[in-house]
Amino acid sequence: MGPSEIVLRDKRQVLVYLNSSVLQFNAGFGFPSSVKHININYAFQANFQLPWNRTQIPVDIFGANSGYVGTARKKREAGIKDDKNGDYQDDAKLYHFYKHVESVLDGFGHNGKSCVLQTLCQLGAEPLHSDDEEDLLHEMAIFVLNPKNDGTSNLTERDETYPYIKAYTDGEQHQDCTKLYQGCSLSFIDVFTKLHDLV
Repeated sequence: MGPSEIVLRDKRQVLVYLNSSVLQFNAGFGFPSSVKHININYAFQANFQLPWNRTQIPVDIFGANSGYVGTARKKREAGIKDDKNGDYQDDAKLYHFYKHVESVLDGFGHNGKSCVLQTLCQLGAEPLHSDDEEDLLHEMAIFVLNPKNDGTSNLTERDETYPYIKAYTDGEQHQDCTKLYQGCSLSFIDVFTKLHDLV
């Protein structure tokens, strides 16, 4: 290629989706009931919002082996954490899930915060157990329902994850969860689990 030749290169694009696009995961099972022509179904649905703006992608996918060294301009939003270089830092902590559950329970007239903390405390005292060693749903549940998976190093009372980890730890220390976290009108742990003796 001679020095007089001009080379044009197309602008690089990032794969983004239309605003409000979601990736949806559905799983469920059904079985017949004792009443004729009636089936009982249990279903699980998870929705993940897909990025519609380059700044929502936490990892710079162009960083490796591309020669691209810059960073896109980022809109500062409330709740978005930045590291010391000003780059987006995705904390993806479990307490975000707990807060969502709290708001749903509040919407149904329960004391969401108290119910979540009481449930985590009870799970600390009586951990989930499955007879099937390859139960994927069980593995997911024990991860999501253990706030210690957010990490406990350098934890202070000002951290948003602190009350959830404290509740779980109170349960591990066999504290009275219903007295510690009063205000929950329903035992949510009894909704999705049952007690049994380990032999």
